[in-house]
Amino acid sequence: MRAPARLLVLVLALLLAAGLAQAAVYKVTGPDGKTTYTDAPPASAAGKGSITEVPITSYTGPVQQGVLAQQPDWAAILKRPVDVPARAVKVVMFSAEWCGYCKQARAYMQAKKVAFTDLDVETNDNAKQEYAKLGGRGVPYFVIGRRTLAGFSPEAFDAALLDAAK
Repeated sequence: MRAPARLLVLVLALLLAAGLAQAAVYKVTGPDGKTTYTDAPPASAAGKGSITEVPITSYTGPVQQGVLAQQPDWAAILKRPVDVPARAVKVVMFSAEWCGYCKQARAYMQAKKVAFTDLDVETNDNAKQEYAKLGGRGVPYFVIGRRTLAGFSPEAFDAALLDAAK
């Protein structure tokens, strides 16, 4: 490939990536009160309910590299002991109802009997303000003792919990 063609391909790839990074989530409340979430801007809401753009992204956790990315073995993870007494450290999770990683984190902490406070940044204005003060930019976002943790993986959570207990 000649240099100008390579440059053109690079510029097009960057433009495409920038467009993908600007993706948004829309919260649509219909006239019947039913709430749905979509990644495409809905048609005009005139007389049909309300539309709100949700400015929160969801972290995916660490990237798993390899030919085939393997799903974590949750049975083995849940059997692994936590070396910190469950109530020794204050844990606060900033979350959103639609967030799959928040649901995983909730289930993990409940299975491990880790006491935590769950604050929904979309429905709780005080939580939204505190989240903004902390610099949160995605959910789940944790405050574990004096530490913060963006995103969720069992390993990172356990490490932050152990570090906060010191």
